[in-house]
Amino acid sequence: MPTHVSPKGTSFFHSRARAFASYRFGDDEHHGGIAVQSGMYDRLPTHRTDDSKYRASRSRRVWTRIRALMFSGRRSKWVSFIVMILLMRWLFGGKDTSPISRASAPVNQIPVLRRSVSDRAVLPAIEGIEDLVIVPGHAVYLSGNFRAARDEANWVLEPYQLLEGEGKSFMEHMKSGVQQIVSNPEAILIFSGGKTRREAGAMSEASSYWQVTRAFDWFGADVSVESRIFTEEHARDSFENLLFSICRFYELTRKFPRKVTVVGFESKRARFEKLHLSTLSFPRERFNYIGTEAINHLEMDLGEIKVRDAFQRDPHGCRGELAVKKLDRDPFNEGSPYMSQVKILNGLWIHIATCSQRPYTGTLPWTPGVIVR
Repeated sequence: MPTHVSPKGTSFFHSRARAFASYRFGDDEHHGGIAVQSGMYDRLPTHRTDDSKYRASRSRRVWTRIRALMFSGRRSKWVSFIVMILLMRWLFGGKDTSPISRASAPVNQIPVLRRSVSDRAVLPAIEGIEDLVIVPGHAVYLSGNFRAARDEANWVLEPYQLLEGEGKSFMEHMKSGVQQIVSNPEAILIFSGGKTRREAGAMSEASSYWQVTRAFDWFGADVSVESRIFTEEHARDSFENLLFSICRFYELTRKFPRKVTVVGFESKRARFEKLHLSTLSFPRERFNYIGTEAINHLEMDLGEIKVRDAFQRDPHGCRGELAVKKLDRDPFNEGSPYMSQVKILNGLWIHIATCSQRPYTGTLPWTPGVIVR
């Protein structure tokens, strides 16, 4: 006996079929249909069959559901949600949120490096100082008579330094450094160089230069200049001469130098200006190099090519030949105290400890626009 299907039941099944088709295939003809209006999407089966016509992508199904919401009785909720998003963007993202405005808007945030409470509590040892003059040491003095510094026999020299007049060239650097701070009352002079020779004992390159300078009465300058001449006694190469002297400046003044001047041999100019400054991201316009001609400048020029190549590959001098040379120049295993003394450079110290071949990209106290507090 045939089964009778009422018109009401037929309409129900037709509506369900139309809803199922819209759900699977995104059929636009059924927007506003019975199935959509009654929320029948929530009750539709989510299983898949083997038939390829039911293999709709997930994104298509999601988009179909969104359209159903937009054209159903839930339209008011959807509009409220959009309004809420726009309101939050207006409140927290600025009034003008166009891409052009965001790209062209100036950055108002000023980078600030904050010192620790204990660091800020340390008072400066000298006031009114802004600039730094560095004289890197090249040898350690052995004799107790510092007035005899012109004689090369009184210095501990490397084989390539055993030249007549080498002692005088060292004194020329000392005198030039003193003259720089005489002409600039806001500058201090730092002789830089560690205890690099075992046979010299506790005497460092920096102390040797300071003692010789005092023995020669500050090369004719007023005796008051003594209060602005200091030593940095841990550097083992030219990179550390620069970095450690800046750290020593901070220890003395509790700030970083406005300008740095290095007095050395002309052959080493490129090493400082093209390599060390870049490694430390120190502004070129705030740096000056005063070079004197070495006695063996031709030989030194050839040697410098090799040294620059080594620093090009190893900016921090912690690998290969440069690392071996550092170890040889620290016979008493003193290392340096600046990692714990100048904690505001912690990011740089960590970067150097990794022996990275790339420059440090973090914020430093001498980065233009940075405020140290």
